[in-house]
Amino acid sequence: MPTKRRATATKAHAHEREDILNPHAISTLSAGAVSAMSAVGAAVIKQNKAALGQNADWFWHMFAKCEAKAARLAEQATHDPKACGDATFIETYARNLPKLMASALETREKALKAK
Repeated sequence: MPTKRRATATKAHAHEREDILNPHAISTLSAGAVSAMSAVGAAVIKQNKAALGQNADWFWHMFAKCEAKAARLAEQATHDPKACGDATFIETYARNLPKLMASALETREKALKAK
């Protein structure tokens, strides 16, 4: 019985982390979806080079959180009865990651100006 509790606690802890992509979930994706995620991520990083140069630690932390959230949103979209599997995943991920990162950068800029 304690084993089940430990497993549940571990799973609950994993859900609390916003900056981690579930390795099991990634392993279920096709190579094309993973490749598309990499391409979108690279484009977002390239688009925000100035922010990366200003504070790399913050940028990578926020990028990881945004990436994980975009993947969760994309995974949820694939459960729609009209969804087309990997195509829906890729489209949703590509639509959300730049928006999430832009929102995080905007929030940070506002916070820095308020100081």
